[in-house]
Amino acid sequence: MALRTDVTALARRQHARKPHKVEEAVTALGVVAPPPIQVESPYFTGSLGTLFTCVRERKVDLLTVPLLPICEAYFLYLLEATLKDLDNAGAALAALSYLLERKAWSLLPVAEPVAELELPTELIAPTNHEYETAITSLNIWQDERERMFFRPPDCGPDPYELPFEIGNVTINDLARAFEKLLTKATVEGVKPLNRPRRSISEQMKVVLKALSQDFKSLDQLITLPFSREEAVYWFLSLLELIRLGQVNVRLTEAADVEFAKAA
Repeated sequence: MALRTDVTALARRQHARKPHKVEEAVTALGVVAPPPIQVESPYFTGSLGTLFTCVRERKVDLLTVPLLPICEAYFLYLLEATLKDLDNAGAALAALSYLLERKAWSLLPVAEPVAELELPTELIAPTNHEYETAITSLNIWQDERERMFFRPPDCGPDPYELPFEIGNVTINDLARAFEKLLTKATVEGVKPLNRPRRSISEQMKVVLKALSQDFKSLDQLITLPFSREEAVYWFLSLLELIRLGQVNVRLTEAADVEFAKAA
């Protein structure tokens, strides 16, 4: 409060002594100098124009200079002065605007720089030997899984699920027959996943009842119309019956696959 009163009183005295005097020298704000408003603070003492110049040249820390009493002194100057020429008031307003903008920017918080992580000066000793037991176990389990599920039937020495002969019929022949069957199936809508599943064993009984000792193709065995799901169950049942030795399969001269009940 004392600082505000000093600035206001000093502005009144300066205006009373030199109400219309304008410096003719070129100043930082142009050819017109601001009015003689004096600034008194613990870290700066001088005119408004000098404060503007010092702040622009980074010679004064604006955070240590209160701007509220300077603004009040400027308003008082406007009320008491007989302003025949507005250049002085405009110059002072430009100086105050600059100071207020610079102080507002200086009051904004600045993000602290992220501290860089110090890189270790020495390399960490390898610890892979601590996981040798786990690595060995995972390799064993992977080999077992590949032998059971992810191995082609012709790999040795113990082929999975194919210890039988099917003559001149290859897996590709069976795949082509199944693909041909799917092209004739009707497309059904999406069914809920939680519905009851059909039994392969029950479907195998249906397939055996439809088979005879006379070889027939899939087109002759399955009655139209049939869905893709029924085609899948028929084909899976035939494969299981072939594995069990209850169904024979052969390849005709026309490269068609035919099935018959085993004797």
